[in-house]
Amino acid sequence: MNSVYIDTNIFLYLSDKKSPFCLTSSKLIEYLKNQRILVLTSVETVQEIIHFSQNTKQLAYGIKTAEKILETVDQILEINRKIILDYLKFVRIYKNVESRDLLHLAVSLENKVDLIISYDKDFKKFKELKALTPKEFLAKMS
Repeated sequence: MNSVYIDTNIFLYLSDKKSPFCLTSSKLIEYLKNQRILVLTSVETVQEIIHFSQNTKQLAYGIKTAEKILETVDQILEINRKIILDYLKFVRIYKNVESRDLLHLAVSLENKVDLIISYDKDFKKFKELKALTPKEFLAKMS
């Protein structure tokens, strides 16, 4: 394994020291960096963070979190026409999964990333890639 895709919620928990998931998320990123595993996410992640922070009237928190993403990830993956076409294919297949999760799926697959790390259990519905929580991933690696 040379790369993993990190979902939005990991970055939200990293930025919230009060979250019960902050420590495990931090250990995850530390492990990935120490093992030289590329940490990837997409532009959709940044958009989700800002959207969430605007809706919760916490824009400063959202901007800080987005800046943390830029410090943490090795690459922010772009969204192009091919990814949108794949995304639309997945929308037809997974009718009860949130749209943004399907976009993360399409981005991951287009970039040949077969593991996504997230606390979102909907990713486990995807047969196209493996999804683990940070705790599951760290347990598997130890």
